[in-house]
Amino acid sequence: MIATLFIASVLMCSTVTGCGEDEITYVVEKNDATYSPDRIRQLLDTWQHKTFNYFTDGADPASGMALEGSGRTQDNVLTTGGTGFGLMALVVGTERGWISRDQAAGQILRILNFLDKVDRYEGVWSHWYNFDGSQHAFEAAQEEAGDIVETSFLVSGFLCVEQYFNAMTDKEIEIRKIIDRFWNTINWRHYANNSDELSWYWSQKTGEFSELKVGGNWNETWSVWLQALAAPEGHNMTPEQYKKSWLRNGALYQPRNSYGYAYKLGWDRIGPLFFSHYSFLGYNPRQMHDGTVFYWDQNVKHTMINRHYCLTDASKTYLYDEGNWGLSACYGTPDAEWVYHAREAHPDHDDGVITPTAALSAYPYTPFYSTQVLLSLAKRTALYGEYGFGDAYRPSTGSVEKRHLAIDQGPIVVMIENYRSGLIWNLMMDNPRVRRGLELAGVTAPASFDDGFHIAVPNTLTGRYDMMRHPDRLRYEIDFYLAQGGEVRLEVVAADGTVVHTVQTSAHPGENQVAFDSDFIRKGRNYELRLSGADGTPHQLPVVLH
Repeated sequence: MIATLFIASVLMCSTVTGCGEDEITYVVEKNDATYSPDRIRQLLDTWQHKTFNYFTDGADPASGMALEGSGRTQDNVLTTGGTGFGLMALVVGTERGWISRDQAAGQILRILNFLDKVDRYEGVWSHWYNFDGSQHAFEAAQEEAGDIVETSFLVSGFLCVEQYFNAMTDKEIEIRKIIDRFWNTINWRHYANNSDELSWYWSQKTGEFSELKVGGNWNETWSVWLQALAAPEGHNMTPEQYKKSWLRNGALYQPRNSYGYAYKLGWDRIGPLFFSHYSFLGYNPRQMHDGTVFYWDQNVKHTMINRHYCLTDASKTYLYDEGNWGLSACYGTPDAEWVYHAREAHPDHDDGVITPTAALSAYPYTPFYSTQVLLSLAKRTALYGEYGFGDAYRPSTGSVEKRHLAIDQGPIVVMIENYRSGLIWNLMMDNPRVRRGLELAGVTAPASFDDGFHIAVPNTLTGRYDMMRHPDRLRYEIDFYLAQGGEVRLEVVAADGTVVHTVQTSAHPGENQVAFDSDFIRKGRNYELRLSGADGTPHQLPVVLH
């Protein structure tokens, strides 16, 4: 616990000196250090690194590719989409010093050379491959078939890698050369079969296109369209097709409200949490607004709805709580269902199984609530797997699934890093291919907001916004928007109306951020942040400062 001193001019009595009226008393009150930056940073370092090792120590040594999963039947299959997430993880590991830049570049080259030799279908990779490079059918209908969704996740990894490995060394030049050739040979348009609709997969063996289309429903596949739009002429899809197929001429937007959170994409309670992870490992929702939806707001509310359901509406027998929430796609457990399927915030799709990737991959959206889960997971030693936490567990019985799944491991590494440093988001959003796809989709950085704390989403259970100090930057951080720049004043106001801390700073027109901390802030208590801009208009945000 951290001790903080409060000084008061009060009567002090001592068995040695007696009592005096003008003496100073030092009252030591221990502050709550549960969420102290040092403690949380150590946990993040440990578990982010352990999870990262899945893509190095746990990868296929020959090809460098990620295994679909670890244990039982999935450790003999190489995954396309999971490898894409792993490429991003390799960038994280390089930046954090867990692997040398040369080692990472070497593994990435092995991956690219392997992918260059395997069968592709109009430039599109299959869902799975065998170690010898032959296609491993994901299901019977996908024999000798390309999968554009898994390919899109792989391409996201390519776009990140080519942006990061930009040195003029032989390895890094070769990495960029191969990725550029891949980009120019993926024929997304073929998968439309002379229509406006993209089919999820196409079988070269049978000539059949999947009846499952990529468009019209909010899910994890948006990156397919963002990349298909940006593809070279002849292989691309057009903005008009995007509007007809993905947006359904506007029918994709369905304004809803769950638990007091208003949103515009998805059905009741939106769906499993991977919807807000997979396409957004590299595409930064903070910079994405299509004129109707601000994707940061969409994803934060998706996470809050999922947590809210777990805490209030899920069966009490499941024993969900603040440290045990998060419904997404994962394996089962021995006393639930062993099979992989998508759990979500709905009684019909919830069997009491939590997956760590759900809350941990939501770190940028809900850092405090994700930290509560991390603290709980760190105590659940039965869930410890070879490469971080196992894929699933059931709080009500304590049963666990200790094996791992690549598409659950990758988002943990990447999204924790996006919270900590913004590394992958910054790289991807600087990539010209990414920027072109977003531009053609009509997605840009938000033009403006209402003045005030524009991205904070208070918890509708409490009416307050929970904050903790950033584990690497050590202070509370709050974003705000002001149309008019100038001098601003932020006050931290206690429940009794006392101003315990003040920050004077200057702001430019638009988005800003202010960081603060004080020994007079009692951790875990209610406060109000009051922001006054140059025009004098006050803006308030009820908070809990942990």
